[in-house]
Amino acid sequence: MIAVNFKKLNLMNKLSFLILISAFLFTTSTKVFSQNKKLQKADVYMQAGEYLKAYELYVKIFPKSKKREEQAEISFKAGVCAKYMYDSQNVIKWLKKAVLYKYQDPLVHLYLADAYRTRGLYKDAKEYYANYKDLVPNDERGENGMISCDLAEEWIKTPTRFSVTEITALNTRDNDFAPSFAGADTNTLYFTSTRSSAAGSEVNANSGVNFADIYVSTKDKKGTWSVPVPVPGAVNSEFDDGSCCFSQDGRIIFFTHCPVIENKNAGCKIFTSEYSGDQWTTPQILQISNEAVADTSMSIGQPYLSPDGLTLYFVSDSKSGLGGKDIWKMTRQNKTAKWSSAENLGADINTKYDELYPSCDIKGNLYFSTEGRVGMGGLDIFKATPKENGGWTVENMKYPVNSSANDFGIVFNPFSDKIGYLSSGRNQTKGDDIYFFSQKPLNITLRGYVINEINHAYLLDVDVEITGSDGSKKTIKTDDKGSFSVKLKEDVDYMILTSKKNFLKATGSVSTKGVKEDGKIFEKELYMKPSIGNIKLKNIRYDFGDTTLREESKVALDELIEILEINSTVTIELRAHTDFRGSDPANLKLSQGRANSVVAYLINNGIKKDRLVAKGYGESEPFVVDELTAKTYPFLTVGDILNEKYILALETEEQREICHELNRRTEFKVLSENYSDNHEKFGD
Repeated sequence: MIAVNFKKLNLMNKLSFLILISAFLFTTSTKVFSQNKKLQKADVYMQAGEYLKAYELYVKIFPKSKKREEQAEISFKAGVCAKYMYDSQNVIKWLKKAVLYKYQDPLVHLYLADAYRTRGLYKDAKEYYANYKDLVPNDERGENGMISCDLAEEWIKTPTRFSVTEITALNTRDNDFAPSFAGADTNTLYFTSTRSSAAGSEVNANSGVNFADIYVSTKDKKGTWSVPVPVPGAVNSEFDDGSCCFSQDGRIIFFTHCPVIENKNAGCKIFTSEYSGDQWTTPQILQISNEAVADTSMSIGQPYLSPDGLTLYFVSDSKSGLGGKDIWKMTRQNKTAKWSSAENLGADINTKYDELYPSCDIKGNLYFSTEGRVGMGGLDIFKATPKENGGWTVENMKYPVNSSANDFGIVFNPFSDKIGYLSSGRNQTKGDDIYFFSQKPLNITLRGYVINEINHAYLLDVDVEITGSDGSKKTIKTDDKGSFSVKLKEDVDYMILTSKKNFLKATGSVSTKGVKEDGKIFEKELYMKPSIGNIKLKNIRYDFGDTTLREESKVALDELIEILEINSTVTIELRAHTDFRGSDPANLKLSQGRANSVVAYLINNGIKKDRLVAKGYGESEPFVVDELTAKTYPFLTVGDILNEKYILALETEEQREICHELNRRTEFKVLSENYSDNHEKFGD
């Protein structure tokens, strides 16, 4: 509830509320009854955006008016002036009078509903939104207002993970808002304030509060903020100055300057200044290279410089926009290049109403405030996420970042998208204040199980190393049930590595990117192969009597390549076997050729030759049935040796063919776990 047009708006955006009401307000001024000179003077002030002067005159004139129609009009205009001064209490007071006196413009119901919603009185607000919807069914604001009230009540019951806390050391009973970091310095905060120590000695007739200046405060090691003081140098003037941003090194400031000329709307402009010595130099106006927004009659302000310094966002009420105040941008190739022509951000961001206070987080998401979308009341803060096609996905930040009052001017810590500062009028007993916000981390858990691949038994006392893409690393052990559990951070890719004596290391991965669900649990099974004994490779296939690997065999071998890359000190023997059909010499030759094919594939895919030995065993080592095989084929028993005698004694041809296939296998055996690229090779 900043004061008005130029306080929260004027100040940084005289742009903001200079929409004036000329379109609807003054149609009644030419009605049948004549207005006295004071009423005419009040109307002139109102048209010029001098809402305080107009309001005071309307209030003074009202008791002297004897005609109900005139009283209705004066009440309405007084309420509208209070609206633009963000004085919702007096908006309600005067617009209720206008309704009582049967004021005919349906906007009285809309503005009264808005005022009730701004104060969190959603039941009353819905009543007047319904009235407005009945009177003007084609205007979306009635329906959207009712939807907003319902959503606001729902959002309050189910708040987001953000917490919002007032920074009392920075705030006064006046308006304190639009915080900004000076580049990468997170212990220095600049902001705009209308406190009495501002440079201007007069009250802004537009907003009804002191003219605003830019202030600065620093935080010590204990987290205590210093008493805010006006920035040194020539930045602050007798008029509104504020809504600033900085270059990454903090040496250049961009800020809004809004001169005031009596009975005239003087547009705001963006100025820049450099820090020299111990103060800011004389400001220079920023040249905008698009005639649509460079027109001197247009207001331009609320600059925000992207973290890389190559995009400058700002707000303008240019008539070439989509309506009200729009967000625009200029870009440049490098930090010393000229700015491009100004470009409107388009309908994904801008509406026919006001869009204000642009800013970005470290991930490139855009934030802004508007009354033009469904929200809790007054200005709400919205987040816009860039799409791959160049557009934006826009979402309300909800409660508690937003409240029923005006919420705007959000700025993120330059190193995080979870913490920062924002402005809000939620404490409606005084002006706008600065708040600190932070996001509680999502509760995300990885629950894992480590399993022996041979017999599917859970493995105890396994070292599990979990490494995050954010540089984090943690090692834990599996419990007596072979399981482990660990908390994960948001938006991080994790690699999992398991280690245990007499087993080959195994890996897995999990990503929390895109996770929105609090309490999310990832379940992961990791299978480890013993490093002792022969380990069968699954799905290694050849054509009959051929040594050439089938394509489907390469999938299993790619898994072996990964194992060898993880276990980089291991050397292995590739062991190929055949069934007993065919002569012993032929089977021995065939199995050796197949072993050679496997080794060749591994070498071609980056495994060093001296880590591999190819050995064909023909039919000399029949398969011995293990627990897993016995479960898969009930006609087999653990320990059975599938030699020629055993197979020929089976009852069916199907059973015999299964055993032949089990014998036709490729295995590997760990020969050594001490391999090194620097070891001496035989003959060296």
